[in-house]
Amino acid sequence: MKATGIVRRIDELGRVVVPKELRTQLRIDEGDAIEIFTESNGGIVLKKFSALWGLRTEAQGYVEALEQSTDCHALITDKDQVIAGSDAIKAMQERPISSALKQVANDRKSMIVHGDQLEKEPYLEWPRDYTLRSLVIAPIISPTGDLLGTVLLATTDRELTDFEQKVAETAASFLSKQVGID
Repeated sequence: MKATGIVRRIDELGRVVVPKELRTQLRIDEGDAIEIFTESNGGIVLKKFSALWGLRTEAQGYVEALEQSTDCHALITDKDQVIAGSDAIKAMQERPISSALKQVANDRKSMIVHGDQLEKEPYLEWPRDYTLRSLVIAPIISPTGDLLGTVLLATTDRELTDFEQKVAETAASFLSKQVGID
């Protein structure tokens, strides 16, 4: 564990303020859930919580099924990073998502992005040898309305259609029901 040199007092309601510099560095936004751990030596560890992180194995299986059924490369992200990806782009796992992808997810609307738009904003840092032609983005929204992440379908050889968008939305809906949080 790395010391930050930052000391904060707990107020009368048991609250402690996490400094803005740390929240920015750790990509913790207002409203994000924080998981609390205790250590045997009496320490407390705060960790940003990702409901989808615990479903990585299931997400990987779902990505493979999406790839087979749509002939697209598939990725699943939480609110910060890629948690599962097709074999062709598996190296993208744990890569951070861009602020533009986070904004699309926060808008809670699915979209299809093609060619020129992707050159302006690729939404993720794709491998150098991966020439993205079309991308579907579908936000994963929990049953309580919280944003959990996104399902992405990508191609290098054709433009995606409403069909792939509907498949991604269905995958996002399925994953949101698997999380099991209220």
